[in-house]
Amino acid sequence: MSKEIEAQRMTAEIYHGSATCKQKFQELLDEFAVPRCVFPVAEVESAEFEELGFNGATGFFWILQKAKTVRKMSKTSMIFYSVEVTGFIKERHLSKITGVKGKEGMFTLPILELIIDCPTAGKVKCVATAGLGRTSPLADYQKAAEYALR
Repeated sequence: MSKEIEAQRMTAEIYHGSATCKQKFQELLDEFAVPRCVFPVAEVESAEFEELGFNGATGFFWILQKAKTVRKMSKTSMIFYSVEVTGFIKERHLSKITGVKGKEGMFTLPILELIIDCPTAGKVKCVATAGLGRTSPLADYQKAAEYALR
């Protein structure tokens, strides 16, 4: 467990059990207007959460899983979730994300930030290391969620 989690633990809400953690994480995304399809770790069938923590004062969250999980988004792209995923959440924004990598074609990069434009505009900006990033329509993420269910 990282030092950052230890530092946030004292004043955080902590949940245990895979089903409870997945439900609470989806509720957390809903509360901050982050579409579930944008950060779909809780929808990965094979993901077994051990712990979910959220510090409401700082916006820091963490997910501890039994094993790494992979979510296939299309024929050429995937998202990899480490056993420890952390980040900060605020309205339509996930930042300082650790433990998440995106693979597009041959390139795999850590995902550091997700910014959801006004929901009516339907745009999502994904920022990786070195400031690399791209803006995609929210519909692309929704299509990827449907693809993953096949």
